[in-house]
Amino acid sequence: MMKRLNARERTMLAAIAGIVFVFLNLGLLSAFRKHKAAVDADLAARRAERAGLEEIIASDALSEEREQWLNQRQPKLENPAEAGVALLEAVRQAARQHNVLLESPELGRAEPQPAYRPVVVQVQTRSGWRELIAFLNTLQQPEEFIVFENASLRIDSADPTRMHGTFRIARWYAP
Repeated sequence: MMKRLNARERTMLAAIAGIVFVFLNLGLLSAFRKHKAAVDADLAARRAERAGLEEIIASDALSEEREQWLNQRQPKLENPAEAGVALLEAVRQAARQHNVLLESPELGRAEPQPAYRPVVVQVQTRSGWRELIAFLNTLQQPEEFIVFENASLRIDSADPTRMHGTFRIARWYAP
């Protein structure tokens, strides 16, 4: 049979039980904190993913709108030779309009791309920098689909107010 515990043994048993209780609670509290941190990290990741998906959904509508705009306005390439001559004439007209001297203009070759078909002109220019900026601005209007694929500028050694430019200019047609 079991013997009854005296007061000192009961106090010792209560102290040991209290210590065990505190350590169990500390262990559980630590486990809960780790679990909460993992849940918080997962929640943050899911919120970021949701924000990304919402952005994709919003940009999808914008992409459709842009594609519709392109389909309505981007010209179709009927005759590449005529398109090259027309681009060269547009470049010449913009140069005359802004007092930019064109040197050695020539039609270039370009590889068709999946998203567009380019027609290329290569020119060298001489002008003041303000005239050159106005010239570039005139050519690069959104409805024109003209891009500068390559541009090289340098200051005229004889006159620092004049610029020399070498440009590869392309007009992008619908594929």
